[in-house]
Amino acid sequence: MAQLDHNKTPYLTALKKYMEEGISPFDVPGHHMGNVENDLSRYIGISVYRADVNGPRGLDNLNRPAGVIKEAEALMADAFGADQAFFLINGTSSGIITMIMTACKANDRIIIPRNCHKSIINGLILSGAMPVFIMPELDSDLEIANQPTFEDYRRMIKKHPSAKAVFVINPTYFGAVGDLQRIVKLAHDNSMLCLVDEAHGAHFGFTENAPLSAMECGADMSAVSLHKMGGSLTQSSILLRKGNRVSDYDIRKTLNAINSTSPSSVLMASLDAARKFMVIEGKEKVDQAIAFANYAREEINKIPGFKARGKDHFQSMGCFDYDQTKLVIELDMMKLTGFELYNLLKDKYHVQMELAETYVVLGIIGIGTKEEHINNLVKALKEISSEYFVGEMNYPRHHFNIEFPIALLRPRTAYHAAMKRVKLADAIDEISKESIMVYPPGIPLVVPGEVFTEELVRRIEYYKGTGSTILSDYDDGSVSVIDQKSWTNYSRYHRKIEGYYSRVLTTPKEDGFIVPFEGRKHLATLMLLPYRKDIWRNSGTYARNNLKEIIEAIAKYEPVYLGIDPSIYAKVAKDFRIKNVKILKIEYNDAWSRDNMPIFVVNEKEIRGIDFGFNAWGGNVDGLYTNWDFDDALAKKVCEKLGFSYYLNKGFILEGGSVHFDGEGTCLTTEACLLSEGRNPTLTKEEIENILKENLNVEKVIWLKNGIYLDETNEHIDNMACFLAPGKIALAWCDDVNDPQYQMCVDAYNTLSETTDSKGRKFEIVKIPLPKPLYMTEEEAKGIDNREHTSKERLVNSRLSASYINFYQSDAYVILPAFGVPEDEIAYNIMKQNYPEKEIIQINTREILLGGGNIHCMTMQIPTKL
Repeated sequence: MAQLDHNKTPYLTALKKYMEEGISPFDVPGHHMGNVENDLSRYIGISVYRADVNGPRGLDNLNRPAGVIKEAEALMADAFGADQAFFLINGTSSGIITMIMTACKANDRIIIPRNCHKSIINGLILSGAMPVFIMPELDSDLEIANQPTFEDYRRMIKKHPSAKAVFVINPTYFGAVGDLQRIVKLAHDNSMLCLVDEAHGAHFGFTENAPLSAMECGADMSAVSLHKMGGSLTQSSILLRKGNRVSDYDIRKTLNAINSTSPSSVLMASLDAARKFMVIEGKEKVDQAIAFANYAREEINKIPGFKARGKDHFQSMGCFDYDQTKLVIELDMMKLTGFELYNLLKDKYHVQMELAETYVVLGIIGIGTKEEHINNLVKALKEISSEYFVGEMNYPRHHFNIEFPIALLRPRTAYHAAMKRVKLADAIDEISKESIMVYPPGIPLVVPGEVFTEELVRRIEYYKGTGSTILSDYDDGSVSVIDQKSWTNYSRYHRKIEGYYSRVLTTPKEDGFIVPFEGRKHLATLMLLPYRKDIWRNSGTYARNNLKEIIEAIAKYEPVYLGIDPSIYAKVAKDFRIKNVKILKIEYNDAWSRDNMPIFVVNEKEIRGIDFGFNAWGGNVDGLYTNWDFDDALAKKVCEKLGFSYYLNKGFILEGGSVHFDGEGTCLTTEACLLSEGRNPTLTKEEIENILKENLNVEKVIWLKNGIYLDETNEHIDNMACFLAPGKIALAWCDDVNDPQYQMCVDAYNTLSETTDSKGRKFEIVKIPLPKPLYMTEEEAKGIDNREHTSKERLVNSRLSASYINFYQSDAYVILPAFGVPEDEIAYNIMKQNYPEKEIIQINTREILLGGGNIHCMTMQIPTKL
């Protein structure tokens, strides 16, 4: 194929020729090449008006190009490494809608990141396609959404093999880039198209210092905003096609249904000129922009109160690559929000940023950026820092759950459903009929078919209070939601609405789900970081260091999802950026994952959670702290955050540490705990057992009378006895007849010796000696600040409930407590004898013990499917 001459501008050249012909116009537009003088023409000059013509002879027809537009589009395709290019004068939005409508028919599934632009939602409504939303990785430092990972796409494609297409954003507004090349191959290997929103990536492909472009990665179609980073005029964009999986006929047919029949000659000429510029000078200009951006980050990071985040930060958050032309500035210890900084920069310093978020402002370093622009920004930030930097976090920060709402209906269904108008405050639990977004960036906070939550309503109200531009159906504070009473199709959809995303209305027993034996392969482990000053020494600092050893040990074998409370996130998150550890910013009252996280059940096809009630081990009777609201809400939040359906049983109080399972129908528990007055006082032992059998799908419940002496959880089973395997139990053992623990152990041994499991097997009982009694020292007690009496008192010389039974295991490892006493070695050897094939990792957990539990209490496994 002959090499194309990119010095040519076929459309622009033809337009200039037409302008110079001395035409007497009798066609539209009515200003007739600028022969009407008005305020705008007097200000900007007449040339733009003279160029604004309506496709006369010689200038071709955008709806069916055969001349100069066709030639210009061929040059554009060549410049971007595509097989075909299409000029867009309705913005990239028209290209995105065209891609979806070309790839999908009504009811076809398409896999889409939820942090997508509103035009994608409009494409879904117009096409009738059914979205399969894939949740992006969340940057909890900046409170923004990044990219889904390659593994996220792989899992979703495996789950929805009939999907017609996969949609990728390359890059996000803030510059995050995914592993597009592998995603494209994955899509094609599964007979799916790969469509790319490359609105912010027009400069990709023109320098090796930028991420790969969609066309370089082999995507089938991409929509590119050449005006954003390529120098054309606003609203001018291009749609690119590569390969033979999509026909140009289908693309053009769809475009003609969307494009104006009076396309702007000025916009098309700007596309032609921008293409020439990028081919000839693009590498130099993009490299210069990257250099300017790096210079800006270096200077801004010297200013107190500001952090200019770059490639290192985004890759540490799991991004594959990063667009370095994005200038992401985080506010740190400033008496300003991002919105206030955005306004201050514009109004006082005449510096225009691209957008603001709660604690972030974004600037775009483009091919037109000058060094003086960078210097003006840096100078302004220095002045602002001198006035607003406080030096410590002594002012309230707003922390939002930046996840997206639950989708119950596809957008098209919700869009056409019966509507009612309600006040935003009354919209909680209603299904939205509209998209609501802050613009820029135009990513909907809620789309048709998603549910308004209390957190979402609070977030929208906050944005309104900042003066942000909120795009919605109404500007009077009301929103449009589905009127379920008058919607004639509600009965058809109500079952789907009730259980589509998360909550399951049956029980594990009905559905054939079981709690598997802990000592098999895990999908991941859930953990939380301690932070309370009234329970943990030095507000949890020592315990976090102790826990880090455990996290690192587990992360060698499986992923760890680590929850960090917003109150300590900024201070400690950086210390836990460990390989195979995913950090979740989430609110909780204390760090006992075994008890406030969901209990997971599985079958051959699915993993589900169970959300039982939680009241801090006894509520107002003998609970261990006074407020447990965040803990009680945690299981549901985690299931929805990680994409698991869940059973809801909030009327029954149950902690994960109070039950142990062999995976074959047998459950261990203690009467001291489950029959305690502070949990389910209106239920009999028989009623509680029936609830366990129905909601945990077990056939037999074995009740030990007690657990470990003075265990503040009312003697959880996971400190006293656990399954080493089906038919084999490890039992804490005390030989000292003068110790109150002695009789507890004897009673437990007798109970286990006299019973069988659900399969009728007698138990093999392995005794593991307890350490001699351990007590809290004066120094340790001094480190706990409970002056406000918000939790149980922890006193000098109080006995600690130390037990080696509180270990955590999978199919490959055992994490075993140690206490710095001779019994540590005995416990290790017993465990090694029983698990010769597993790695036994023993960690001194004194600091965790001081908080009231141990390793098993701090962990919750997500099991693999059967």
